[in-house]
Amino acid sequence: MEKNIVYKDVWKAFNSQPVIRGVSFNVREGEIVALLGPNGSGKSTLFKMSLGIVKPDKGSVLVDGVDAVSNPIKVRQVVGYMPEETVIYESLKLEEYIEFILSVYRVKVEESLIEEIINILELEQHVGKLVGELSHGNKRKVLLATLMLREPPILVLDEVFSGLDPVIARLIKTWLRDKTRRGGAVLVSTHVLPIAEAVADRVLIIHRGEIVAEGKPGELKEIFGVKELEDVFLEVTGYAREYEDLIRELYE
Repeated sequence: MEKNIVYKDVWKAFNSQPVIRGVSFNVREGEIVALLGPNGSGKSTLFKMSLGIVKPDKGSVLVDGVDAVSNPIKVRQVVGYMPEETVIYESLKLEEYIEFILSVYRVKVEESLIEEIINILELEQHVGKLVGELSHGNKRKVLLATLMLREPPILVLDEVFSGLDPVIARLIKTWLRDKTRRGGAVLVSTHVLPIAEAVADRVLIIHRGEIVAEGKPGELKEIFGVKELEDVFLEVTGYAREYEDLIRELYE
């Protein structure tokens, strides 16, 4: 079966306030899709829908052909999810946490591979420490380590590059490209637009709960007649360029 995520006419409101408005798109096997948008645009809500954490008011989300609401356990077996907020068991030691997550998903790997991933992510000096003692960036790396060891066919990564230094960010980009070359599917969000442009096969921009632009990074730049993906993003999200002049005036 093809590894993919399909959002079909999805709607969601919280406290009667619409957050997602009729969103439809898919993430295909062998593809990295970057979902971009301002804070509060609905990205995290969509990501959580792919695991059945948030239920749409209308529409559906299918993962590998399985409805995420009616069968969330089956969906979570094939999806590797990293939330924007770092949710982690802080009372476990680094290596205990990794072993715990692998046991939950019934994944068995060689101890040497665990050590190799820990070293690649530059976590070796933190072995033996409680996860709660680690910095935000290192906690993110621990979450990444579990995903790299689990090797789920589908990845849903919310602000995966947050808190990571350029070296580790480069390694993650390499990992994601290799994942799709081997048939995986990746949905990722990031506020770092040059990273999105460098890593994504296709970009979707969401604003106020609606998809306002979609296409390959090069195609979008050509359509809007600009040189940077950032300019496309600012154009479709209604960025007022006069604000730049106001900032300059404040400091003149």
